[in-house]
Formats: sequence, C-alpha cells, structure tokens
Amino acid sequence: MIERPAEPRRALTAGGAVLFSLVIFAVLAYAAYEVNTAFTTRARLFANVIALPALVLAAFQVIREARRVVPLPVPPEAIVSRSAFIWAVAFFVSMWTIGLQLTIPLFALVYLRLAAGEAWPKAAAYAAVAWLFIELTFVQTLHIPLPAGAIPLPAIIN
Repeated sequence: MIERPAEPRRALTAGGAVLFSLVIFAVLAYAAYEVNTAFTTRARLFANVIALPALVLAAFQVIREARRVVPLPVPPEAIVSRSAFIWAVAFFVSMWTIGLQLTIPLFALVYLRLAAGEAWPKAAAYAAVAWLFIELTFVQTLHIPLPAGAIPLPAIIN
C-alpha cells in the first residue's frame, strides 16, 4: 500500500529537536550497556564497533541541538510519518520474538510487498538475498552469534 503525500508540517522546535536527540542518545546508551553486560566477548566486539561511535555521535548531536538558536526547517518528505514508526516498532517486535536472523528477510519481504508495493517475486528474491547475506556473512564466515528470539526456533536457525 502506497501512502499519499502528507500535508506539510512545521519544523521541529528547538526543544523538540533536543528531546528527540536525547531519546536517541538514551537508546544508544542502553544498547551499549546491554552489549557490554549481556553479550559474549566475540559478539560484544562487533556490537561495540557500531554502538560506541553511534553513542559519541548522538552526544555531539544533543550538544549541537541544545546550542542551536534557530531551528532548521524540515522538508515535508523528511518528516517521519505514523506509518514509519509502526514499521520500526514491528521490526523490533519481530526481532524480539523470532530473532534477528529470521526478522531481516521476513521484514524485507513484508515491507517491500505491503509498503513499497513491489511484486511478490521481486520482494521474495530480495528477502532470499538478505537471508543468504546474513547466513553467509555473519553465521558461516564470521561465526557471530545472532540474538535468538523469545520464541525458540532451533530447527530453523543456528
């Protein structure tokens, strides 16, 4: 289903931009904490390569937004819609329930078919390539344990 263009909205206020940057910083700080307390040493290395630089960049963004006098205008196409938020929540719920290794291809298939309006064969091919990339790169080559979901599916993954 393709969405209609939304009506133009006003720019984020200075307080809204700072609040948004603080929320992103908090999420990244929590992720960095979890990575360093719950993951194995090998998995921690990969996650820290992503989480720690992102945390530093988020801290700079909070400072930058707090010092900004005049908020920058946000173009209408850059405003996050309710649909994008719902898709993001669906991705994380899926990752929590069935794990990352199955979520990536499943989410690619569903998103490309329903949100982007792609044909089933094209969406399925993209999902298969995504699964193959995750399997060959992270599981087979790098031997990085991907997080399993709350619902154990040992016959399908790992």
